[in-house]
Amino acid sequence: MTSVVFCTFSSSQRRGGAKRRGGQFGEIEGCRSDHPVCAAAVASHHLFGGAATPPLRGGECVSVITRLAIFLVILAACSCSRPTSSAPSADTLQAAAKADVPLKRLDLTYEKPVVGAKVRAVASDLPAGKTVDLKWSTVTGGWVIEDYYYFRGKKYSETTSSLGKFPVDSKGRLDARFAIPEDYGGVHDVIAMIDDKAVAQNGIEVTQSFEMTPLSGPIGTPIELRVKGLGWRTMENTWVVNWDNRAVGFITAVGTKGSAVARFRAVGPVGDHPVKIYTGWQGQSYLNFQQAPNAYLPRPDFTFQTTSGRSPGPATYAEPYSTYALPETEIQIPNAKLSLQPSQGPVGTHAKLTGEGFPSSTLDVYWQSYVGSRVSGNGYAPQQTAIGKVEVANDGRIEFPLIVPEDLGGQHALELRDGRKPVGRIYFAIETSIVSMTPTSGPAGTPVTIHLKGVGWTEYDNIFAATYDNAYMGYACGFNTQGDVVINFKAAGEPGEHLIDLFPGIYQGPPKETQLLYRIPQLTYADDHPGNKIPALHFKFVVTH
Repeated sequence: MTSVVFCTFSSSQRRGGAKRRGGQFGEIEGCRSDHPVCAAAVASHHLFGGAATPPLRGGECVSVITRLAIFLVILAACSCSRPTSSAPSADTLQAAAKADVPLKRLDLTYEKPVVGAKVRAVASDLPAGKTVDLKWSTVTGGWVIEDYYYFRGKKYSETTSSLGKFPVDSKGRLDARFAIPEDYGGVHDVIAMIDDKAVAQNGIEVTQSFEMTPLSGPIGTPIELRVKGLGWRTMENTWVVNWDNRAVGFITAVGTKGSAVARFRAVGPVGDHPVKIYTGWQGQSYLNFQQAPNAYLPRPDFTFQTTSGRSPGPATYAEPYSTYALPETEIQIPNAKLSLQPSQGPVGTHAKLTGEGFPSSTLDVYWQSYVGSRVSGNGYAPQQTAIGKVEVANDGRIEFPLIVPEDLGGQHALELRDGRKPVGRIYFAIETSIVSMTPTSGPAGTPVTIHLKGVGWTEYDNIFAATYDNAYMGYACGFNTQGDVVINFKAAGEPGEHLIDLFPGIYQGPPKETQLLYRIPQLTYADDHPGNKIPALHFKFVVTH
């Protein structure tokens, strides 16, 4: 059974002649972008001269009568029908249930609908003396990781939060003030609730804001681009940074409520460098954005002035790692305890495995990893390797010194076995480390080698995407070589300092995923990288005369 939904074009919160609610492109409330009659309805709206109507080309002329006839035929054909059982996608939320009684209008006034802006909410003819709970509709969710290894895109579900409680005066008037919460961009319903029932409603379409600091400094100056209000829908959740008309990387805030910090570095030569922020739902700059369905979104311009002087920081360095979220320690012996300190670090880290409450015996210690390849056709599988034995003392204590082996980055299990029986399991996280960059100077054309260890293996942490002077160069992955990565290239550019940056990226995802943010630099890696928060790696090469 289907229900009939007519496509209506509201003037409230319009973009392109229609209320932006619902599907991936979100142009018409209640319509599916893949439904031919819905598409025809949009076309008919264009015939009637809606806000998105393109200019007629030479010689084209459509009479008002003809337009009306077309529109009536479309409505008679199907009137944008859709199944009532249609499930929401990652970019679509189900419409809220209709109120039992007609809702009052909630008048909202503000200067600019950005995060933190002050809003005044006014409604009349409400029950006098009551208290209004002002609700903010939003979504919760973010990146989806499955079985530690698989990247599954993003997923959201609708929810609400309270903006505060406000009194209704003796004349039935509500006059409330609140600040737009730090949240995703896009349309948010603001609902006045009394005794858990909606009495008034309106909406705010939160737009994006961008702030870049600093605006000047020598080569190598760290630059932060702070973004707020990035959307959760596909067409509103990805921006791209261009430096000197060259793509540096993409920006997301998928799992951080629309706010994140993009990080990159200033490069030469000395002088002004334009920094352009584009939208780009595939992680690539969409240049003719004025003609895009989301042309109303901001695409700000900045200028960075590279000054003379030496760049800050060493020639090579890795940013600090965040703490890994490792699985809980597993113990099969009642009242026994097991710990590993430290539980995170690069290959070669000296750690100590200790425990208590174990029965007297000799235990085998196994290190777990994964071996194989995604691209060879041979597949991959877990592998456990015996790395030593530990004697349980008379008091039930154990102590085992561990030198972390050269292996893939990410989490590894350390398992204790009594014969073939597992008795305990604990985890260690290997961090990516820089071995070397050689040489660090030479004329243009000099062969350069970067050597890394501990590069990861999952779909979301086994690559680094490289830029040379803020221009995308390519990517490197470490699964096939157990985390040992060697990158070779030739130095280029005029004499002076040149920067190479390795950013975390996403290797691959679901085959049917439409948004392909793969194998390119993610500049919001520190805040919004799916799964493990992997830092960027930085290098400097001096081109000599």
